Amino acid sequence: MGISVSIINPSSISREGLRRIILDGGIEVVSTSASVDDLPELPDRSDHLVLVDMPSLADQLDSLQRLASRDTVSALILAEKFDLSSMLNCFDHGAQGYAVKDMPCDTLIALLRLAALGHKVIPPDVADMLRREDFRIAIPEARDDLTGLQNTGHGGGSKLSQRENDVLCCLMAGYSNKRIARKLFVTEATVKVHVKAILRKLNVANRTQAAMWATTHGVPTLDATMTAPSMGN
Repeated sequence: MGISVSIINPSSISREGLRRIILDGGIEVVSTSASVDDLPELPDRSDHLVLVDMPSLADQLDSLQRLASRDTVSALILAEKFDLSSMLNCFDHGAQGYAVKDMPCDTLIALLRLAALGHKVIPPDVADMLRREDFRIAIPEARDDLTGLQNTGHGGGSKLSQRENDVLCCLMAGYSNKRIARKLFVTEATVKVHVKAILRKLNVANRTQAAMWATTHGVPTLDATMTAPSMGN
């Protein structure tokens, strides 16, 4: 017997679109529902997967918590955009996989199959980050002289400027230097200077380690922290 999927999405149009994509990919769709509470009884099979396509992280985590009460339920989160902190939060709450909507339909089908068969699924953004960065050096703790200094409102108390905080949030979202420059309305050279300062102040070896440091120290996500553009910074 092949794998099967249940779909959770608050929009009936979106549910129907996902249902057709998944059926065309050769996967059985058992049910479509607006929320976990509306799910019918799920198949008692280890290869059944719940696709959670909810609009916010809070909705995603709530769905995962509710699904956790059902035995042998695996869930894959379908997010609007990649965010490292959100992804780690979802995995902490029991997600089997985390995918981003900006991908071909056949890629979604492949990810669903992998997740339903028990594999952990991550977005290509994360794989790209891992390929670019050197993880032979363990992620160190923040230096003592950073943890006790004036708190910037980001949990870790690091001595970053506001613009460096903005750049750090972009690193958490997996942005390249070019994309950060466009987001902050600065040059790529300016971004490189900020990244170098961030690595030095956090005492980490590369940008991915900085992003992981930020996630583990409670730095808010990009949308929650971005300041208005400052043309000279």
